[in-house]
Amino acid sequence: MILTPVGLALLLLPAVLMAGSAYWPQMLWWSLAVLVGGIGLAVYDNLFTRRRVNLAVEREVEDRMSLGADNRVVIRLANRCRFAGQLLVKDDPPADFVTPRRMQRITVEPYGTRVLHYYTRPAARGRYTFGAVHVRGKSLLGLTWWQQSFPLTREVAVYPNLLDLERYAYLARTDRLEQIGIRLTRVRGQGQEFESLREYTPDDEYRHIDWKATARRHRPITRQYELERSQTMLIMVDAGRMMSAIVGDMAKLDYAVNAALMLAYVAAEKDDAVGLITFADTVKAYVPPRKGRQQVGRLADSLYDLQPALVEPNYAEAFGMLYSQARKRALVVCFTDLIDVDASRRLLAHLSVLAPRHLPLLVTLRDPNLTSAARQMPEESFDVYRRAMASQVEADRETALSVLRQRGVMVLDTPPEKLTVSGVNQYLALKARGRL
Repeated sequence: MILTPVGLALLLLPAVLMAGSAYWPQMLWWSLAVLVGGIGLAVYDNLFTRRRVNLAVEREVEDRMSLGADNRVVIRLANRCRFAGQLLVKDDPPADFVTPRRMQRITVEPYGTRVLHYYTRPAARGRYTFGAVHVRGKSLLGLTWWQQSFPLTREVAVYPNLLDLERYAYLARTDRLEQIGIRLTRVRGQGQEFESLREYTPDDEYRHIDWKATARRHRPITRQYELERSQTMLIMVDAGRMMSAIVGDMAKLDYAVNAALMLAYVAAEKDDAVGLITFADTVKAYVPPRKGRQQVGRLADSLYDLQPALVEPNYAEAFGMLYSQARKRALVVCFTDLIDVDASRRLLAHLSVLAPRHLPLLVTLRDPNLTSAARQMPEESFDVYRRAMASQVEADRETALSVLRQRGVMVLDTPPEKLTVSGVNQYLALKARGRL
């Protein structure tokens, strides 16, 4: 039982009366009587209210929540008694979630129903548990607070950002993908089967110029090919130590997982077959390439509990799995991170072997904290040391990426918050140009 300000004032009144007993001794007995009466009234008010309060509480939350997104949680309260209630409602989402408004005040009319909601943001993937819903209200006389807990324990699974997939699908239907930065490049097909001839444009590749037709017409003419719609993409996700670094509210691996799932969804919409390899010091999972939206669900099930490990990535084993399983030419998208030239050389040894048979794309995550530290003006001696170290690490990283680019490896280096959009745009551009 918790006293309200009114109840506290009632129980403080005997103290005032007791002070007057110094001049009138009989006031002592009056103060004791008021104290006992006030306590009894408060207890009776609380117990009477508790017996008549009849609430039904339900919580609505998705079984699969989205990582790094604001997930909606709905709480329904039904008042089944003839007294109105001014209530304070507090939910117990998992402690690892970021929940700004899990406590709200509402008024429920007699035999009425109220619905309230709040948003919570998971910071890591995996399985979590919602606890009880706690409701607190004033007693009928307003002397005390009563409190009741409703055991609505619920286990949920935090997946990669599924809400982004729904948003992409909606914007694609309404032709508004540019709102999220997706650039749809409409280019005529450049597959393997000849379709027709047309005049040369600056975007055309020189190898597609038909020199005989050019000579006949006295102007550049380009061969046009049918676009191959059904192609293959293999996504590789590194879960080693470099991907455990925290940027903002999430680890680099979480950004990579969100981007990988969105990339798979877009590829499935383009009728491409999508597969997955996750690895750290060993291969953790392999999902063979398949078409269709159901394949996106399989990839989500494989990715939702993938956690980073403080080990060096075993590129040899991961690419060995790729060599043994990928029989058909594929776009190989490898999400990883590099910090020095030695690591890039180990990766290059495998990416360079891929190039003749497959189309490799290396996706790395640039750390904005490192960039900021390398450019910050020092104010103290420690700041000078921190800037020097950050500049050295950044320089080593740029050298490592330049080694890969010089050997013909496509590299997409982007901040984590832009990873999803940049990855999708790169895939759409490669597909539009017929690089797959």
